[in-house]
Amino acid sequence: MSEVANAPVIELKGQRSVDSREMTVTKIEIVTKDDKKWNIEEMVMDFEYFESIEAPFLRCDFTILDAVDFNLKIQGGEKINVNITTGSAIKDEKLKITMQVYKIGSIVKSERGQMYVLYTVSPEMYNNEQFKVFKAFGPGSKNDKDNVPLHICKEFLKADKKINEDNFENHTKYTFISPSWKPVDAIMFLSDKITRLKNSRGSDKQSGYLFWENVHGFNFRSIDSIAEGGATKNVYTYSYTQKGTEPANKQYTIENIQYPDKANHLKSMRMGIYKSAAIGITLPAPKDAFAPNSNSTENQPGGTLNKAQVMTYEKLFSKATTVEKVPPFETPEFLSESEPTRIKYRVLPGMKNQATRSAPKNGTDSDRDYMAVAEYASARYTLLKTIQLSIEVPGNVGLVAGSLIKLVIPGSRQKGANVKQDRKFSGLYVIAGLKHIYKRDGMTTSLELVRDSLPRSGDVQ
Repeated sequence: MSEVANAPVIELKGQRSVDSREMTVTKIEIVTKDDKKWNIEEMVMDFEYFESIEAPFLRCDFTILDAVDFNLKIQGGEKINVNITTGSAIKDEKLKITMQVYKIGSIVKSERGQMYVLYTVSPEMYNNEQFKVFKAFGPGSKNDKDNVPLHICKEFLKADKKINEDNFENHTKYTFISPSWKPVDAIMFLSDKITRLKNSRGSDKQSGYLFWENVHGFNFRSIDSIAEGGATKNVYTYSYTQKGTEPANKQYTIENIQYPDKANHLKSMRMGIYKSAAIGITLPAPKDAFAPNSNSTENQPGGTLNKAQVMTYEKLFSKATTVEKVPPFETPEFLSESEPTRIKYRVLPGMKNQATRSAPKNGTDSDRDYMAVAEYASARYTLLKTIQLSIEVPGNVGLVAGSLIKLVIPGSRQKGANVKQDRKFSGLYVIAGLKHIYKRDGMTTSLELVRDSLPRSGDVQ
């Protein structure tokens, strides 16, 4: 976890005489079709801002209290600029976003005023609907790009201002044709068919990528890179304080916490986390003589089934780069000797233009990579969500989807004068999703947290 080691850990101690929801609103303005800018801060009753590692674009819903018939000036498509800082975020971190209205909610009239909601998304989502990707990518094509998602974001989403190349993890090459897909669909197609270049050799290749947007821009990273802190700039530390105890710092206090179900074996079985298998099918090279004859009753040439590759939970965990170090559970005894509960059949893509091991600079062995992905990617994503928490904290715009966060949660038992941390739920987590809830008197942040492992006993006190 070298990336985490290099990320500053925000763990402030000592009481501060500030409001835990301290914030500064620099701008909430709307730009109408005639390019006029209107300050709507006084009309915005509240807004909810969303980002998630499962969502390619941002979303924000503004509740408007309109007593001046401002709704007559808007028709949808307007842009809203927001610039807000919070006291709990470190220097230069802010919620600075530009959103575009895609829907104006129904208007509720009361006396001379009216209330409605402006539903907004990232402007690039409009580009995702307008532009289609009709190209061949990979070795042997004219678009042999080192990082295909980065290329698609620039050329089709027109997202140059939201692109930091460091947020796009490189990957092995893969030949495919995008038949007029939306840009995000082309990226999603590729995301579970490529493997990492780092820590990915032979049978130990790690796979499974996610594409999402947060306040820092677009990101394309493997699940393992996220777990090791590749998308993390600062690790904030939050503590849960029991009632009647004064917290050391109210700005970094967990105000509300919800524990999920401890285990769901049926869901884990369906997703193949305990044991899954991948079976590859090699098809013969296409020839005219292989074309089926509708009048013939003879068997046509078929494919060859390769030996199934089985992925067990123990093998999955040993192959993954996890958030912490210790497996979150042991395989239940009644499942340890069972057959794979999830089987994938994949046609192997090896053709004459695919890269081979004899030409490593042009890519990697496509068949080996394809099978490595098939037996690992979905199980790895399920493993990431093994332990989940939902918490609420004072508003902090420095928190972003995909980054790591550290929690300090006391255990139920007390030994002497000390209360030890709860090893099950304390430690590092990945922020899978967040919601900033803005109100005029302050901001609250709700976090959906996930992780795939437990800290070692000596790492919690």
